[in-house]
Amino acid sequence: METEEYDNPKEIRATLETYRKLADDFSNHDTILKDKTVLSYIAYVLEAPYLDIINLSLDTLELFVKNTDNYVHITSTFGIREALDAVVNKFTLTHPEISKRAQCIKDDIERMKPPIYNLRSRCRIIERKKLKTHVIVLHIQGLLPETCAELEATLIKVEGLISLVIDVEHQRVTMRALNFVTANQIAEVIQKNLENMEAWLVTKNKFNQEFLVRLTHKEEEEDIENMPEYLPEEEEQEDEKEGVVSLFSGLRQSASTLYKSTTEFLHNSFYW
Repeated sequence: METEEYDNPKEIRATLETYRKLADDFSNHDTILKDKTVLSYIAYVLEAPYLDIINLSLDTLELFVKNTDNYVHITSTFGIREALDAVVNKFTLTHPEISKRAQCIKDDIERMKPPIYNLRSRCRIIERKKLKTHVIVLHIQGLLPETCAELEATLIKVEGLISLVIDVEHQRVTMRALNFVTANQIAEVIQKNLENMEAWLVTKNKFNQEFLVRLTHKEEEEDIENMPEYLPEEEEQEDEKEGVVSLFSGLRQSASTLYKSTTEFLHNSFYW
C-alpha cells in the first residue's frame, strides 16, 4: 500500500499505544475483542510503511495471542494471519528480525486451538474393556462463536462419544467415539436439539480431496439442484449419495481485499 494511505502516522501510533496499554490486562481482552474492531485495525496497519508502527502492532498482537481464551476472536477475524504472512514475506531480506517475529506470532495462533474435550469416565471404561473406537469429522453449518457452547453441551451427552474438538473458524467438529456411534446418529442429535445447525460428514475421495456428504434429509430442492455431478460415489455410503458438496482446499484472500474491509473503519473511529 502507498504511504499516503497512512497520512496520519502520529494518530495511528497513539491508537496502537492505547491498545497496547489495554492489552496488558488480560481481563480486558474479551471486551476489547468482541466487536473485532481492534483486530481488524491491527491487521490493516501491519501493512503501513513505518517500522515503529509495525513493531507496535506486533507488540499488541503478541499480548492477545498469549491469552488462549482469545482463540475464537483471533481466528474468526478476517485478515490477521494474512497480514502476518505479508509481513513475513515483505521483511525476510530487509528486516529478518521483524519477519521472524511475525512468523512466531502466526505459529502461536495455530497453537492456540482449544484442547480436546476429554470425557474421562468414558475413557476409563474403554481402557478397561479395550473397546474399539473410530474418528468422525463433521462440518456443522450454522456453527458460530456464540453457538459453540450450545453445540458442545449437546454433543457431550451422546452415549459412546469419547472426545471432541470444536473448530469454530472452519465450522468443524472432530470426534472420537465407540464403533457403535455413527455419524448419522450424531447428525440426528444435532438436528433434533439445535434448530439452526446441520451436520455434514467430511470425507475424502480417491484423490484425497475433501467433500461433504449430507447426513440428514430436508425438502430443499435447491440443495439437490446444486449438487456437483463429478464427485465420486462412496461404496460404504450408498444411502448417502444425495447432497454431496465439494470443498475448496482454501480461500485466497488478497491484500487489497484486506485494505477494502478496513478502510471505512479507519475514517469512522479511533478517537481516544
